[in-house]
Amino acid sequence: MSATILAIDDERELLASIRKILTRAGYHVVCASSGEEGLLLLQRDEVPDLVLTDLMMPGLGGMDVLRSLKRRHGETPVILMTAYATVENAVQAVREGAYDVLTKPFSPDQLLVVVERAVERRRLHAENRALRARLGRGEADGVSGIIGESAPMERLRELLRRVGPTELSVLITGESGTGKEVVAQALHNASRRSKKAFVPVDCAAIPANLMESELFGHERGAFTGASGRRKGLVEAAHGGTFFLDEIGEMPMELQVKLLRLLQEREFRRVGGTEMTSVDLRVVAATNRPLTEMVRSGGFREDLFHRLNVVHLHLPPLRERPEDVPILLQHFVERFTLETGRPALRLSTDVIDALTRYAWPGNVRELVNCARFVASLAPGPEVRLLDLPPRLKGVPLGGSSAARPSAPGGDAAPVAIRYDMPYKKAKRMWLEVFEFAYISNLLKRHDGNVSHAAREAGIDRKSIQRLMKRNDMTGPRDE
Repeated sequence: MSATILAIDDERELLASIRKILTRAGYHVVCASSGEEGLLLLQRDEVPDLVLTDLMMPGLGGMDVLRSLKRRHGETPVILMTAYATVENAVQAVREGAYDVLTKPFSPDQLLVVVERAVERRRLHAENRALRARLGRGEADGVSGIIGESAPMERLRELLRRVGPTELSVLITGESGTGKEVVAQALHNASRRSKKAFVPVDCAAIPANLMESELFGHERGAFTGASGRRKGLVEAAHGGTFFLDEIGEMPMELQVKLLRLLQEREFRRVGGTEMTSVDLRVVAATNRPLTEMVRSGGFREDLFHRLNVVHLHLPPLRERPEDVPILLQHFVERFTLETGRPALRLSTDVIDALTRYAWPGNVRELVNCARFVASLAPGPEVRLLDLPPRLKGVPLGGSSAARPSAPGGDAAPVAIRYDMPYKKAKRMWLEVFEFAYISNLLKRHDGNVSHAAREAGIDRKSIQRLMKRNDMTGPRDE
């Protein structure tokens, strides 16, 4: 489903440009021309999926908006925009909870990339919360939030119960969308550190020039604008669990410092001379082949062995199809409860179809499917025609849908639903069109992104962004 973004800026021309760029990309954009108006909208309307705000505005500035939002809706990501970016104010913003800082002027592609990453992070957090609430079961042992009745998931829960209480470093591997952060949280819940902080860090989301200061903190005068000492995320995890997601994205120069942290449980702040001791457990995760990266020189072998004391692998959803109905019913129930809709049950045809589906996007794709069904299925039973087009293999139809012909022949016709509110019908139509167009385009070019982009008249990054949003597997390129 399309994400809702609140954009706040006192420059009306820039605000109009942001709205145009993001709307064309399929987002629903709400605009405010001041910090006060933005906070009023946050109080009056539904909480958006993302807030994009200028840093310097008359009256309430971007930091005021950030602090207010974090107090009330801590998981909503905030991106700050500023024409006066320095390392110091960027670090301060990230430390206070900002997802990222955009330096003006920025290109449409720069805006879209950072927005997409933030929205995806928001969806991942929602997925993690849901997975931690195991359907119909308690979480007394700390690992019951891992949903699934298949043999691989039962083995995973047993390993978590055994490894959780230890102090061993753990490396979690698995394809994107399999729920690696959920497993890391379960390890923390099952440990003696469960009452302390669980601090997740996405190594792919932090700019390389900010990562060292973000992780280890800095001393006053360490760089231009560093007006005081700042603690890093490592110190924030003292006594608890430090989770490094996408560890394969960490720069080589920082891998050395992480190795010392693992070996000695001590570190040095940027610009500092003294070593600081810390008590924490390190858990890392990756969807990249670290052993191959070690052989090619992209990852330190000594660090790999320090992290890989215990290896937990998350199987993709296609290897445990018996878990699909359990997961789908769980998330459908969760989303209908959140939206106040009547309960829905899955028909036998739906269960059979979704069990056969390969789920290239894994649990993340399944969560998106459940959100689609919970929002749009008329009920009380979910039928094949209620599924997203990519899953059911037939056009949206029925007596309430008109199907204009679609060029290309082998792509699903684009349906118009007349039995729902205008905005929902339009959003669903756009999603169907986008998936059908991109899948047909890639099929004609044998999955070659560059050739497909040239025919479509858009750049490669736009094609890749659309593929990611539609949970398409990565094709080849020239």
